[in-house]
Amino acid sequence: MVLTAKRKYKKTLNADDASSKQAKKERQQKRQRQEESDQESDAMVGGTGFSEEEEGGDWESNSDDSDNEDSKLESTKVKHTKPTEDDIISGELEELKETAELYKSNIFKLEIDELLGEITMNYNKHKALEKALHHLKSVFDSIPEGKPMKLHEFSQTMLKKHKIKTPFPDPQPAQDALNTFKFEKPAAMHIVGSYGLKSIAKSKQHFNVDVAVEMPNSLFQEKDYANYRYHHKRACYLAVLAQAIQSASSKKFELEFSTLNHDARRPVLLIKPTGDQSDVDFSKTKCVIRILPSIASTVFPLHRLAPGKSCVKPALSTPHYNASLLMDTSYTGNLAFLYGHSKNAEEFKNAILLARTWIHQRDLQRVGLTPFVFSMIMAYLMQGNSDGTGKKLTASHSSYQLLRGTLDFLAVHDFKQQPVMMGQVEGKPEFSAEEFKQHYDVVVVDPSGMLNLTADMTASGLAQVQHEAKLAMSYFNDSNDQFDALFLKKVNDFRFKYDNVLTIPSSALNGLAMSEEAKADYHSCLPYFLQRLADILIRGLTNRVKLIAVQHTYESSTWAITHTMSNNAPFTIKVGFLLDSDNAPRLVDQGPDASNQAAVDEFRQFWGSKSELRRFKDGAIVESVVWQTQGYENRSLIVQKIVLYLLQLHLKLKDGLDYWAGQLYNHLNFAKSLPEHLFSPELKVNGFHSVMSAFSAFSKHLRQVDDALPLLINNIYPAHANLRYASVNIPHPVDFNNMVAYPNTARYFDAMDVVVQIERSAKFPDDLSALQKVKHAFYLKMAEELKNRYQLDSVVVDDVREKNPYAMRGYLDVYYFGYCFRCHICLEQEAALLTKIVDSKASTEMNKDLAKEALIKYNTTLKYRQIHTFYVQAMCAKYTAYSSTVRLVKRWFGSHMLSAQVSDEMIELLVAHIFLAPQPWVTPVNTLAAFGRVLNLLATWDWVNQPLIVDIEEELTSSDHQQILSDFQQHRKTNPTLSVGAFTIATSKDRTGHRWTHFKPGRPVAARIQALARASVQTLDQDIKRVFVTPMQDYTVILDLNIDCCTRYYQNLHPQASHFHNHNNGGLLGDTPYVQFDPVTELVQEIEKIYGQTVMVFYNKYGGQQLALVWNPIVATPIQWKVQSGYNSVPVDMNKNGFLKPAKGQSEISKLIAPNFAAILAEIKRLGQGIITQQE
Repeated sequence: MVLTAKRKYKKTLNADDASSKQAKKERQQKRQRQEESDQESDAMVGGTGFSEEEEGGDWESNSDDSDNEDSKLESTKVKHTKPTEDDIISGELEELKETAELYKSNIFKLEIDELLGEITMNYNKHKALEKALHHLKSVFDSIPEGKPMKLHEFSQTMLKKHKIKTPFPDPQPAQDALNTFKFEKPAAMHIVGSYGLKSIAKSKQHFNVDVAVEMPNSLFQEKDYANYRYHHKRACYLAVLAQAIQSASSKKFELEFSTLNHDARRPVLLIKPTGDQSDVDFSKTKCVIRILPSIASTVFPLHRLAPGKSCVKPALSTPHYNASLLMDTSYTGNLAFLYGHSKNAEEFKNAILLARTWIHQRDLQRVGLTPFVFSMIMAYLMQGNSDGTGKKLTASHSSYQLLRGTLDFLAVHDFKQQPVMMGQVEGKPEFSAEEFKQHYDVVVVDPSGMLNLTADMTASGLAQVQHEAKLAMSYFNDSNDQFDALFLKKVNDFRFKYDNVLTIPSSALNGLAMSEEAKADYHSCLPYFLQRLADILIRGLTNRVKLIAVQHTYESSTWAITHTMSNNAPFTIKVGFLLDSDNAPRLVDQGPDASNQAAVDEFRQFWGSKSELRRFKDGAIVESVVWQTQGYENRSLIVQKIVLYLLQLHLKLKDGLDYWAGQLYNHLNFAKSLPEHLFSPELKVNGFHSVMSAFSAFSKHLRQVDDALPLLINNIYPAHANLRYASVNIPHPVDFNNMVAYPNTARYFDAMDVVVQIERSAKFPDDLSALQKVKHAFYLKMAEELKNRYQLDSVVVDDVREKNPYAMRGYLDVYYFGYCFRCHICLEQEAALLTKIVDSKASTEMNKDLAKEALIKYNTTLKYRQIHTFYVQAMCAKYTAYSSTVRLVKRWFGSHMLSAQVSDEMIELLVAHIFLAPQPWVTPVNTLAAFGRVLNLLATWDWVNQPLIVDIEEELTSSDHQQILSDFQQHRKTNPTLSVGAFTIATSKDRTGHRWTHFKPGRPVAARIQALARASVQTLDQDIKRVFVTPMQDYTVILDLNIDCCTRYYQNLHPQASHFHNHNNGGLLGDTPYVQFDPVTELVQEIEKIYGQTVMVFYNKYGGQQLALVWNPIVATPIQWKVQSGYNSVPVDMNKNGFLKPAKGQSEISKLIAPNFAAILAEIKRLGQGIITQQE
């Protein structure tokens, strides 16, 4: 529908704008009539209860009815005529102009309208719910007045007579407590919350219908606000309401208790339908009715509930306890506040729906930003302060502008130092802004001036809200459409969102001690612990992290009314860390100067034994904390060391913690079973420094020999994964003079491609064959000079397997201090000659095809790879986790036997995408988080209908994006079978997106990649090591390999040490170094070359031990017999669905043939004799 609207938008843009003034005038008149109608509406404050519903419908529909009535009266005064075509066109044009002013863009407005259409609730279908609500009111009104009873006596009576457990919070009332409870009928009932405002958004989960049941003032004594007396009586009242519903014989409901915002002091009653098909069965509405006991604001002396007052001894102040009680006085007043703004602003409710979607996708309600709080802040920005300041939004703003303005405010406002005061109590200093600032981390005071709506929000929670709000603002300002990232994508998956994740089970807090003051203020140990945890981590990690996100989830927050409230309900705490790439690996934290004794004592108390006095190079003598470690991997885990150390020191937490950070680093290093004298453990500390230093030194030596060449060397470019920090294993130096020490299973080493660009010359021949001989002569001269000057061994190779007379075929292998560099000379004349043959009309088709093939080889080897290497090197320099993520993803593809189906360059671009376009998250800093995001990308990417645009060159504009999308759609139309470019990964240098994915992966393999990625994402939390275990049941044939012929076996994740004992003193290969010698890969390439039409080959080039085959199902379809069918065939009879066996006396056989898979398999086994051992 959005796409249809976009097409309509583009068509309308070209329409004539001649008659827009008349249409605009008519719309202005319509708006004016609507505003007059709104001003004449009745005041809504007194209409929030059920009483008006019984007399004539709910309060909101009453107001809407009056609006409609006014519209009908005015419509009789205006004479309408049928609009002409010009009027319609001009109206559309004017609407587009207004849209551009009120929304980010016309397309964005269409997307918002589409979203609102999907999530807006149809309240006309809630007849059964309305009947259920009226039934509940009649039940509550008919409850007889009770007799005074002591609280303990009341709870015992409810249990014995009605089997209802009164939901008392801790501390429970003492048995000898003298205060009594006497039930009286509710003073009023009100539909409150989002349903009362009609701002519910449709979703897969049920929604809540909140009913505030106001307890009469006479129920309480003046000092019942203190020491949980109010909360105990509130629990008793709720138990009576539950008993009344349960006893009502005419209508049946399912009843449960729960807590409001997980506050045990505020239990609520949940009413669910039974599905009995009665007139009050609201199961189709997919909602739950919540009964919320409330009180009038006049019940208690409110100054006793100020933030700085203590209502529970021995605490000096109980701000959270006081806010918990004040919440029960605020339902109707705050609803009236919001309703007033919704009547004045036409788009207010739509803005709430958008905000609700944005909050839900990010789970921000877990940290205290509920849709209600967001709505109150938005209303505040429309109203401003009492002195006229602070007003940032108006009633004429669109839903987009209201949402954007509120998010902008959330992103930058300092809620601690500049409290949001929607109302202030004159003459009561105990409710001043300073008092709120002193007792809460975040301050948003409601219109009463007494209740902090964000009393339970911590500094960590606010940081999470502001982080998401800043991201949202960046999406709004992005020239590319980020609608999906804003509203459609689920964001709060800790595995992908955060660099490091700490998980703490509830069992880990069993020994946590709370002070008496904390017990008095907090409803349980959980909020107290979350506060302490956040404070400790924020202080300890300083600028190593950009965000510390502390969240918790309950396994169950409801219980049967016959059961006791569980104060030990299982919960899980998760802490997410967004690392600062510059500061996270810092080795030293400097503290105060040694002369400041008070600060030193405080620093030592916080850091414990880790604190020590140190002198630095600048002469400073300060307290410091040093984290001794080396290498990228170890330094990337310093934050983990700090967190675990501080938790054990301050909170005594050690067992049961799960820290998600470096679990997969061992997949990038050589296995411990390898002999250390061949593969030094120091490799992972030094990283790619050794090979890059060797390349740099080699480049200098190569440049120094160009004085002996006829032409100078212009440039030397790296063009290999090892030289762009992207090889799975760090390249290890090989002792070429002691190759006999290497067993067959460890004899492989790479030939690293290097492009040597020679300056242009007019003397080069115009014949391609002669040009290849010139290049060969260059290789020979370079080899001679390297040997004479630097005693470097080198080999000039002429690839005799290359049969194309136009193609490049030679190279120079230089053995350089443990590494082998393969040099390819690049002459621009070569490409020009090939292009000339392709474009010449005199060329035959065969010659053109040969030239095209040679040109592709030339560009790929000498141009594309070196350009790609340059940009990948830049990515590694800019993003610290990019290199290790690429390596890990390559390991994943290899482990799933996809080495023959995907290119290294394709994988590197896939990984680059999640760094360059990380929406809806930020750029990852940790390898594990980035790896998870790549899997998530592969699992969710609609590759059939969407290209992947990777701006690795950072050159693409919005128009470039649109052009790539257009070209992609055209390609899909001309290639519906996806025989070419199943994966489209476009860059600035490759707008088609098929440079590295032209034929591979094919459509079946692309589908398998996505299936494997989805399974891997599901497995991440369960057993992360199983992510690298591939299912084998889908392959047609599985062949075992002779490990002694697997020269890359040492790259296996779990190689057996027994295969590295060189019993036969050099094995089959002797003491000669064979560069890039990989029999398994050679076999796979040979199979694909010969049988590629009938079979797909799967293997793991990183030391895999098996080869898998899948027959091509398309080729398996029988065809008419013909000469040169392309494969080993056998006659078949389709009617019998098998091989033909002619009947006796029948001379004629079928003319249909199909691949002879049995014979092909036998040929493959014969081809791989010695490498293939047996078939499973």
